[in-house]
Amino acid sequence: MPSTKPLMVNDAPPKRTQHYGILAQEHVAMLVSNIGARLLRGTTAYYRNAFDLSLTEWRILMVLNSTQSLNVSELSGAADLDKAAVSRSLVLLEERKLISVEQTRTRGRAAFAKLTAEGRKLSEKLLEVSRERETRLLKSFSPADREHLKALLQQLSQALAGVDWDR
Repeated sequence: MPSTKPLMVNDAPPKRTQHYGILAQEHVAMLVSNIGARLLRGTTAYYRNAFDLSLTEWRILMVLNSTQSLNVSELSGAADLDKAAVSRSLVLLEERKLISVEQTRTRGRAAFAKLTAEGRKLSEKLLEVSRERETRLLKSFSPADREHLKALLQQLSQALAGVDWDR
């Protein structure tokens, strides 16, 4: 019969190694991926709970807030989203009366989306909230460090444009 040793108060379970932490220490791509995943989870949950918006819908509203109107293709490019995802989200945003979509007569099936007054009001609030959230996230960074981080991330983004990562 196997003997069982009673668990003592000081007997803690063995620590689990956080493999993603080890990988991130040696691989920039893993570190950036982990940070991106955490930001995505938090951002998605926040905007869903606070405003009943998906991140795709949030991105569309933010882009439309900076322009008069865009067609689906332009909006897709400006928000860096798939055209099908933009089309689906436009339907939902139109149902909520946050945007209006008008078919063009001169460009075939092309349609232009623009914010309604209610959509403009919400997008202004979203802009304010997103700036507050970013300020909180980067509060321990000096202004120079924030600018440097932004420049490095833009440089990394440009480097990715020329690299085929699925090979």
